[in-house]
Amino acid sequence: MAKNIAPLDQFQQILERDIRVGKEISLELDLETYKKILNIIHVGEFYYWILDVATTTIEFTSPNIANVLGYTPEEFTMSLFFQIIHPDDVSYFINFENKVAEFFFSLDIVRVFKYKVRYDFRLRKKNGEYIRILHQVITIQTTENGGITKSFGIHTDITELKPEGTPSLSIIGMDGEPSYLNIEVEKVFVPTKSLLSDREKEILFHVIHGKHSNEIAETLGLSKHTVLNHRRNILAKTETNSTADLIVKTIQEGWV
Repeated sequence: MAKNIAPLDQFQQILERDIRVGKEISLELDLETYKKILNIIHVGEFYYWILDVATTTIEFTSPNIANVLGYTPEEFTMSLFFQIIHPDDVSYFINFENKVAEFFFSLDIVRVFKYKVRYDFRLRKKNGEYIRILHQVITIQTTENGGITKSFGIHTDITELKPEGTPSLSIIGMDGEPSYLNIEVEKVFVPTKSLLSDREKEILFHVIHGKHSNEIAETLGLSKHTVLNHRRNILAKTETNSTADLIVKTIQEGWV
């Protein structure tokens, strides 16, 4: 049954199912392991990161995230991630992760290290532009009971390869394990209806970054009159009386 729960909270609940108490066992970083890691990189700009599953914390992000998204490693947190993922792709991300958690829960400790998760979605760069990311993850640390405690992931910009289309999930077997492509996924998460339209969110993004209506109109290819109408609608929908109030409430509510 679909659940209307905040995406980050839902993601944390999913990860908790993969945590099993016990002695930690790490993937040995020998030559073959590095080959596996390099094998999940596709041609294109990319950055990599390490997720502490137990705390839902990104503990390391490579500096080249700045080339892909425009953010520094320090800025890239799980909270930011859920703010910049495309609103239409949030449900795909959560539902994919739920399926992945079910799959890995069924594996023994040896096989946990032999699978790569792969799917795509859109992320918003710091300049407001959306790009399509190929999300690829392997397990690098588990408990002795097979519970995943750390994962290593790579995000590759595949906008030119897949400029549009529906996100799809595959789980790729390594070392002779079978692969599962374009997996059908149960919808356990359905986002609540957004308060603002996509266009209003675009305009709001530029407003909170200090742009005037003329600048926003030029950036988005709209007339100043259209931008002003959208700004009035945004104030009405958000029940704010000024740009200053709107910015404060936007930050508090995480609207963009």
